[in-house]
Amino acid sequence: MKRKWMTVVWLVCLAGCGSMQPMQPGEHNEPADGEKSDTRADEGFVTAPLAEEDPVQDTDTYAEANAALSDPAAETESPEAEGPNANEDTGIRTIVHPVTRSIQETGWYCGPAVMQMLLGHYGLYAAQTDLAALLNTSRVTGTEYADMARVASVHVFGQEPADDRASGFRAWTGTTGQMTVQDHAQFLDRMRQDLEGGDVLSAAVDVHALYPDLAIHGSHVVLVNGIELDEGGGIRQIRIEDPSYLVDYASEEDHWFATDRFLEAMNRCPEPGYIW
Repeated sequence: MKRKWMTVVWLVCLAGCGSMQPMQPGEHNEPADGEKSDTRADEGFVTAPLAEEDPVQDTDTYAEANAALSDPAAETESPEAEGPNANEDTGIRTIVHPVTRSIQETGWYCGPAVMQMLLGHYGLYAAQTDLAALLNTSRVTGTEYADMARVASVHVFGQEPADDRASGFRAWTGTTGQMTVQDHAQFLDRMRQDLEGGDVLSAAVDVHALYPDLAIHGSHVVLVNGIELDEGGGIRQIRIEDPSYLVDYASEEDHWFATDRFLEAMNRCPEPGYIW
């Protein structure tokens, strides 16, 4: 397991953690009967009022951010499995870590559900209600990224990182609409290092930017468990597991998003952020 280096000031943790058990094969959470609401404000996402907005435009973010990556890692074989469009002849390769999908049990439990998937990747299991308590998850504000990093560190590494050199998860938080090319490049670099090292991570996106057919704006956390790289090592596509019960995966391709689109969805998020 790779070491996750800290570049931001760490927050003080809350004492204690939930009881952890080995993940049972195929174990995951489905939404409980009666949990779904007829109103979009409680249908799988933390929402904000819908505003008139231009559709997501294709940008040069992918090219600029990938060009800004420092010291791209050498090409290695995928540690787990290959995703769509893998082609050895063109130099394109994929890294995918299979994760059992968890469905969030309430409209504001995307954080606990993603944490459940993340811990499952490391062979651990906890109920979403227990994780929500540990994460200080709120119906009004959702889940803070620093709390996700704290809980993941305590359960996967046994403690929060004591300093910049210690192993653990870290949180990055930005301002909506103000992610720079350097911010995007840093995220892509950290994501690639994590996945190449056998780890998974999570990121916050704006719902409507990622799913234009859904008339919902708001912060939503997803698990990132795969990437597709071009012949030069740049990240072409990003694979996610979305905990929302509004998202129906009809095929493997539904899990994959072009890098530009995903970065734009992060930038438009009311509170951009990720843990790695």
